[in-house]
Amino acid sequence: MPALGGLLLLSALLSTERVYTAVPERRWLKDNNVGISYVCPYRGSISMVVSQYNNKTEERVWDFACKSTFQSHVSCSWTDYVNRFDEGIHFSCPSEALICGVENLRDAIQKDRKWKFYCCEAGHVHFRGCAWSPYINQRNEYFSWEVPADHYLAGIVRHHGNQSRERRWQFRYCAMFSTDILAP
Repeated sequence: MPALGGLLLLSALLSTERVYTAVPERRWLKDNNVGISYVCPYRGSISMVVSQYNNKTEERVWDFACKSTFQSHVSCSWTDYVNRFDEGIHFSCPSEALICGVENLRDAIQKDRKWKFYCCEAGHVHFRGCAWSPYINQRNEYFSWEVPADHYLAGIVRHHGNQSRERRWQFRYCAMFSTDILAP
């Protein structure tokens, strides 16, 4: 009987394992004052961004969720850092590519981060209906933003106020469709 109980427990644990997280788990990625790195599982793209400002450390903590995105082989690469410390961000992946990962480096003295992005693309795919979200937060405010249904994350803007240390975020999202046309 104990062996059966162990198998049932193992089965329950395996069945709850998720490859794609539909919602962030508030696991707040820890950076030990160096930076964070997060990449979606293969063929997935970031579907949600959650951030909480920590008044004690004067830094944001981050979490992300992913969704299954691509149906075929993908080609991915990291960008260089897209901003310097104490500078805003206005970034979109190259045409027909989506944001599938993020990495940043933190400067404890300037209390800021410079960011790079992991962009992935698949053949025979094009975007349409791209739009920018409004700014989704005020200074030091918690936020949780989810990519609208049937859309995918393609770009990020971070407004950076040097005097106020304000950082506000916007996201670019697009619908994606296949260019493969079936012959009649």
